[in-house]
Amino acid sequence: MHRVVYPKECEHIVVYRKNDEYAGWPFNGGLWRFGNSDVVVGFIRNRCAYRSLEDVSHRRVQYVDGQFVTIRSRDGGRTWLQDELKIIYNSKAELRAQLQYYLTLNKFPRPMPIDFTSSDTALATEPPLGIETGPTAYFVTRDRGYTWEGPYPLHIDGFDTIHARPSYIVDSNSGVMLFVQGLRYDEINRGYRSVEPEGRPMILVSEDGVSWRFLSYILPPNPEFPRICPSPAVLPDGRIVVALRVLGPGRDIQWTELYTSEDGGLTWRFTSRVNRWGAPASLLILRDGRLLCIYGYRVPPYGIRARVSGDGGMTWGPEIIIRDDGGSPDLGYPRATELQNGEILTIYYFNDKSDEIQCYGGVRYIAATVFTLPY
Repeated sequence: MHRVVYPKECEHIVVYRKNDEYAGWPFNGGLWRFGNSDVVVGFIRNRCAYRSLEDVSHRRVQYVDGQFVTIRSRDGGRTWLQDELKIIYNSKAELRAQLQYYLTLNKFPRPMPIDFTSSDTALATEPPLGIETGPTAYFVTRDRGYTWEGPYPLHIDGFDTIHARPSYIVDSNSGVMLFVQGLRYDEINRGYRSVEPEGRPMILVSEDGVSWRFLSYILPPNPEFPRICPSPAVLPDGRIVVALRVLGPGRDIQWTELYTSEDGGLTWRFTSRVNRWGAPASLLILRDGRLLCIYGYRVPPYGIRARVSGDGGMTWGPEIIIRDDGGSPDLGYPRATELQNGEILTIYYFNDKSDEIQCYGGVRYIAATVFTLPY
């Protein structure tokens, strides 16, 4: 019997909503907590009329005039400062043209060296649509998200395509391990893009944020189903775990798998299937050492769910229904952090089934939930 439970306490919060806009994909944008209560989240927004399916097309929303923005809370996610919205870029189309220009010139601007151990520093990446070619872009803040530098091209010799999300860990050498997807030029020539359009999950490393190198692949090539959206975490004993989104045989049949490395990310082994359905997922190490996995539930009843593991992801507790009032599968992409008082803050995009405005679900907006784990 598949057992489900509910949070002990739960508060849903609107982070950012406008009825004539589509706002989405915090997993692609990023979530950073600076200090105890200062939280910044990134997402994409664009105008949306909500009259036709084309209006809510992800390509339309993200590409032309799709702004990458951040918004801040200073009270642990209870309230959000609308007047402190920061625009990282105004148009993905313009950004892609700029990156192709750099590629043509073979000149790639780089940041000054980055101190990844600083609590004021964070890394953002160009939110991927999944069809881009060439390098991607990354951005740096050194002042807790008040200003962002970039774009800086993330270009690795030998690779035709890189898709990145701000899914990274600071390693023991005070550098960074960035979990991305990529396709090499030789793979393109062999038609591999038709197998894994976004590329194979892999790890890039940098000691200074200036020079990047390939470290390893998480999976061998030619999978039965593509795996994307890596989300890493470091267990208390030093093992690295990563959640991967499995694109199953149907559009909405997706689930989450966990892989583990015991040698600093050089080699990986399958550990567990986290859920029946639900992806992409975000991992979080709790202060008590347990592993939290939170994900969008994109089959009816649509919503946000989570599970907790006490043994590094080998087994998982009952599925936690954080909410099940979504209006369509066009939701999820969560990030999460543990607040100072032990509550969990998760941020995601959502649409309400009870919304007066309906277009394959209600208005897409950025939501947050503060909740207490039931076990």
